Amino acid sequence: MAKKHPKHIRRHILKTLYERYQRDPLDMLTPEDLLADADIDKEHLMPSAHYLSDRGLVELMMAYRPPMFAAARITADGIDLVENETEFNLRFPPDPGSEEEATSRLAILVERLSEEAEFAPLDGESRRCLLRDIQYLRDELARPPARWRIEVIRAVLGWLAAPFSQADLDDALPSRRTVCDLVEQRLREEERNGS
Repeated sequence: MAKKHPKHIRRHILKTLYERYQRDPLDMLTPEDLLADADIDKEHLMPSAHYLSDRGLVELMMAYRPPMFAAARITADGIDLVENETEFNLRFPPDPGSEEEATSRLAILVERLSEEAEFAPLDGESRRCLLRDIQYLRDELARPPARWRIEVIRAVLGWLAAPFSQADLDDALPSRRTVCDLVEQRLREEERNGS
């Protein structure tokens, strides 16, 4: 069994507890439940579960043989974190190479693009329009990739370039090119998977 990074184990715990909460908010999972479909072991589960408990993201019912817990349940703060996909991916990154990781990387880049727009050499209304366009892009990319409207995404990426000359664009919004490349890569992957 390959050793997983603790953040990936914590991500698995939170997602598993979140899914169980959605089915039955009163149900708690045992360590065996959490270990059932993941390639982690008790040695790595225990510290991760206690860390999440210390952070207030899960609650643990302690067993008679500490430090092993008898059951776990996600808290309201844990639910809020899982449902805030960008923050969740920043704090507990998806496994490298997974589809979630590619989507997470794209979301992080769009956030960086928004920060760059805040400091772009544009005046009032032009900057507000640019930020609205980035929000529109963020909303479109929040959909599952299979439901992306390709023509909309390409149009918005074009809108982002409009206020700048080509030379100024790379200085003002350096993340835009990487976002374009990642979007095109994801679209090619979707086409391959759909074929």
